[in-house]
Amino acid sequence: MVLNSRDVPTSRKRGGRPSAEQAGEVDRRILDAATTLFLRAGFDGTSCDQVLALAGAGKATLYARYANKDALFSAVVHRMVEQQKLPVADIPADMPVRERLRLVGSSLLQHALTGESIGLMRICIATAQRLPELSRMVDRQARGAAVASVVVTLAGETPAHGEAELAAAIAERLIDMALVPQQMRALIGDDLARLDAAAPAIVEDAIDLLDRAGLLDAFK
Repeated sequence: MVLNSRDVPTSRKRGGRPSAEQAGEVDRRILDAATTLFLRAGFDGTSCDQVLALAGAGKATLYARYANKDALFSAVVHRMVEQQKLPVADIPADMPVRERLRLVGSSLLQHALTGESIGLMRICIATAQRLPELSRMVDRQARGAAVASVVVTLAGETPAHGEAELAAAIAERLIDMALVPQQMRALIGDDLARLDAAAPAIVEDAIDLLDRAGLLDAFK
């Protein structure tokens, strides 16, 4: 008997692990959904079932990656920190020190007042008692990156002996005088556009105080 094509059994696709590309897409969907919900409703107002519904994923998929909501929230926060890297400002080293500080300070404050930065701070503060190490990590990395930006702006990539320490001290004071108060205003609901408009004067006042204290003399 001669078999035609309809009589020949076709091979069936076997199940197996998803490709790395497929797995990455699922990860992205889950984290995107979790980020949206955590920022919108907070930690307590977000459930894993809500994340799954928005991501279009199953429970087995989620729990194979994250043991619980705490772990999912931690992954969301770490990704947000990675995605909010400070922009590197190209500031000429021969520019007057006040102008260099003005540019880097304005850039840092502008970044600190974005909706994403404020949203990240808000959810970390709300969960600080539950996940204190996570909140400390976010604060440490954000502040460290801001200090490093000011140090490079003032002292260059390879500062002379003692310059790095002085530049870091200036950075800490600039952050405490200009960035932190404005961020706190944003956190309690002040209008971001109004805070942005006030930013240049806030930075200028901080630079005046640093200059009058003689802290900028070494970089003039």
